[in-house]
Order: sequence, then structure tokens, then C-alpha cells
Amino acid sequence: MDKKTIVEEMNAVSGKYGPWRYCNIHLQDDVYTMSPKIIGDEIKLRRVVQCISDHTGGSLEELRILDLGCGEGIYSIELARRKAQVVAMEGRETHVEKVRFIKRALSLDNLDVVQDDVRNLSLAKYGKFDVVLCLGILYHLKAPDVFSFAERLSETCQKLCIVDTRITLHPKTPYPYGGRTYWGSWGEEHWPGDSKELKLSRIAASLDDEKNFWLSRPALYNLLSHVGFTSVGECHIPAEPSKPEDRFTFVAIKGQPCTLLGAPLMATRTRDDMPESPFHEHTRTFYVLRAMSHVLPWRVRRLTKRLIGFENKLT
Repeated sequence: MDKKTIVEEMNAVSGKYGPWRYCNIHLQDDVYTMSPKIIGDEIKLRRVVQCISDHTGGSLEELRILDLGCGEGIYSIELARRKAQVVAMEGRETHVEKVRFIKRALSLDNLDVVQDDVRNLSLAKYGKFDVVLCLGILYHLKAPDVFSFAERLSETCQKLCIVDTRITLHPKTPYPYGGRTYWGSWGEEHWPGDSKELKLSRIAASLDDEKNFWLSRPALYNLLSHVGFTSVGECHIPAEPSKPEDRFTFVAIKGQPCTLLGAPLMATRTRDDMPESPFHEHTRTFYVLRAMSHVLPWRVRRLTKRLIGFENKLT
């Protein structure tokens, strides 16, 4: 498409489905979906693309990549421009049509845009992928969906899965699944009685779940290990300075379990889980009392220390 046609079609798409709200994509010359300046999502784009490049050998041309919940398409478009075979899955029609417009504008025949709920992901339906992107999805899912979804992530991923998600820093609730217990915290996505249209209009929320279950960091690590990823780490560089303190990028690798030649007895040892540190109300009391002890008179401070000692025994 020439510049004039791109601008005209982009205006038509924006008029029907609303303007781009968080994916600022360069189309041609000085034409961007939002503005000719860095808006913010480009920071995470740099991190994700660098992770994929570093873990797959540099060239993306031979890779089959799945972008789950692709939103307005900034990751799918970038990867398709780098010659990867990309499947962009998204549940909201407004986002799907925006991505389809950019596909046409940039003649990206190697990009397949699918309107579907990510919870419908399966090996039988979509096949296997070298790289799976699970960005901003897990913390919108309720239990047990978050656990079965992780199983399907592993089922469809052959090499690398990037999981960008929020986690609970204060896990309060144990949830049993598959013979194991995972800690997390329940949260709200929508209010009971909200219409389907209202739920779909909240682009930063689940398609329809009223609740979510945020996993703790150990629970997420353990879950990814249990479903079949052989190593999992966190990406800190490229940095993302303005991210929320409870949001992290995890890099899960699908490999083969190693046999240690110099430690053959390890072959009989099951994989170790990361230990949990569940949050309790008396732990909160401990930190409040400890903070107060620095500003109170010495007689009250002495009593506070006794109370802290009591809390230490509890913990």
C-alpha cells in the first residue's frame, strides 16, 4: 500500500473500532498507529525480541511463532517483519481487525490472524510452535484454568516460551491441582452481572472471567517445571524501568532433562520445587510492629520488642 492508502484505511479502521490505544507501530515514513514518538510498549517489545533472538540463534526466519492474546499486534507484526511464520491469536474483534489492517498494509503473507479465545489453545487445533508468547495473559485467568492453560503452553511449545505476567507478592490461598498445591491470591476481573459488551470493552481484563488467580513466583516456576519446561529464568536485561513491581518476564525453555555423568545418583532424584513463603496476617503485624518500634518511647518500644518476639515464634 502507498502512504495515502495506508492513512485512509487506518482512519477507517480507527473510526469503526476505535483508535490504537497501546501499540505504536511504524507503518511507513512518518505514519504510526499512534504517534511518531516512543509511547511505552516498545520497551517490552525490545525485551521480547531480544530474548527470542538470543535463545534461537539470531535469525527468526525459520521459526514458527504463536502470539497468544496478541492485542493490537505490536509483537506479531514485528516478528512477521523479521520473516518468522507467525500466528496471532486474539479474542477481541476490535484488536483482530486492527492487526488484519496492518497485515494488509505491510503485505505480511507470513502472518495468520485468528480470532479465538486463548483458552481454546490445543495441539490438535494449532499444532506446534518453536516459540510461544504468553504476554499479559496468566494473571487474567482463574483457577483451575491457569493450570490447564500452562499444560497446553507446554504441549504446543517446542523450544521457547516467554511468559510476561503479574504475580502475587503476598500469596494467601493454596490451590490443589494435579496432586500438587500451588499458592496464589484471588482477584477481580469483572463484576457479577456485567454484560458481555461491557466485559469486551475492558481491554485490560479477561474476556469473560469474573475472577482471576495470581500465582506466586515459586508457584509459577514450579508450574512451568511440572508441565515440562526444563529450565526457567527471568529476563532483567533489556531493562523495563517503568514496569509495576509485581510484573516479570519469565523465559521457559523446552529441552531434554540432562543426565549427569559425574553424579549418576542424581538420575534417581526427582525435580526439586521452589519453596513457598505464603503470606499470613501475623506476618503483616510483625512488620508493622517492627517499623513502629523505631519511633516509640523506650517503654513502649520494650513492649513492642516483646510482641515482635512473640510474632517471631509464630513465623
